[in-house]
Amino acid sequence: MATHRFDVAVVGTGPGGYVAAIRCAQLGLSVAAVEDDRPGGVCLNWGCIPTKALLRNAEVLGLVNRAADFGIRVSGVEPSWAEAIQRSRRVADGRAKGVEFLFRKNKITLFPGRGVLSARDTVEVTGAAGTETLKARAVILATGSEPKSLRGVAIDETIVVSSNGAVRNERLPGSIAIIGAGAVGVEFADIYAAYGVPVTLLEALPRIVPIEDEESSKELARAFRRRGIEMKTGVKVLAVKPGGPGAVVETDQGRVEAEQVLMAVGRAAKVRGLGFEALGLQLDRGFVKVSPRMETSLPGVYAIGDMAGPPLLAHKAMAEAVAAAEAIAGRDPRPVDYANVPSCTYCRPQVASIGLTEAKARENGREITVGRFPFTASGKAVALAEPEGFVKIVADKATGEILGVHIVGHEATEIIHEFAVGRTLEATLEEIVHTIHAHPTMAEAALEAALGALGQAIHL
Repeated sequence: MATHRFDVAVVGTGPGGYVAAIRCAQLGLSVAAVEDDRPGGVCLNWGCIPTKALLRNAEVLGLVNRAADFGIRVSGVEPSWAEAIQRSRRVADGRAKGVEFLFRKNKITLFPGRGVLSARDTVEVTGAAGTETLKARAVILATGSEPKSLRGVAIDETIVVSSNGAVRNERLPGSIAIIGAGAVGVEFADIYAAYGVPVTLLEALPRIVPIEDEESSKELARAFRRRGIEMKTGVKVLAVKPGGPGAVVETDQGRVEAEQVLMAVGRAAKVRGLGFEALGLQLDRGFVKVSPRMETSLPGVYAIGDMAGPPLLAHKAMAEAVAAAEAIAGRDPRPVDYANVPSCTYCRPQVASIGLTEAKARENGREITVGRFPFTASGKAVALAEPEGFVKIVADKATGEILGVHIVGHEATEIIHEFAVGRTLEATLEEIVHTIHAHPTMAEAALEAALGALGQAIHL
């Protein structure tokens, strides 16, 4: 059993792990990276990237199906689900190879296999070549998360599938019930509906995308309803059993039959079997407890990404990765600003937000002003035939501080970054409206919403 020594050992190479490894290497540290799947983790291989490829396929198919709106006659359209999956796999494969290239470029040593923390400074890696020991001055844990299921419902990746399985299945189901209408649920609802699959969304909370502002939820629900996606909210799933065309979902409001069921009820941190219990590493509600420097209860051991707690987002993991790497290198990293992490959902229309919802701002006792601008009033949106949605700004009435922004519409996930930067710089409504926005663009709706919040709306 060989022993290797490094300054840092990173366990897991998803967005958090590979960014941590690269930043450590940039800071002059010798780095080992451990991965039991493929470089890039769930995000690059089974999550963010392949689903965005599939969503792009769905978007193109949607445009083709309404080509007549643009004066283009199209016939003989033959969408292939298998080829869509194959394209998404090629995209994911390319990104995984890209991470391997970055490791080589930064002289990071990759150890394929499962890593277990056996001491504060030791990771045992078991792979095809046997077991190797990594000794490191610091260890960064970045093992990510895995799909959750409802109690008593097994994910077999045939009848009941997870998002991980859905991006690999080249057979299109005849119908699907999706349990959970958060980001994962609504994105897959969009994809399957574009390919003509009857979709039923089941959500336990009163509305779809329940963490978003209520107006955003209502707008997305209207758009989905127009596309024939069935939604049942406030529903408690009692059981999922074989039957009908494939499965029967029993709820407190009746039963739903579908050929396949997609479980999209959230994700759980991957913390089991990694040696944490024996070392006394502290957990908090299933996540690893960390300091603002991302250090765990074990000195010299850090945790980042999904395993370090919500929000379970790749870009949050990347920010934590940089903080951990810089702490290990002896720098004074700026703590991650969890109040300013953008939330992005890539269905059509897209949903993006940052900061407080209107309800939360009022609940916090803030006296607020709200500005809204619908894309139906945007020349660029109408020209693109993408008039669904709006930009909504929630601001402090007295100071103009931007408390929260909520966007539904075409490229909402791109537009939100204006407000991410703005909130970092403590921009106010006045500073937004005095920033000249190019015309015609989708993003000028941000200017119009800010004007609306100040009572100066021009194009409404």
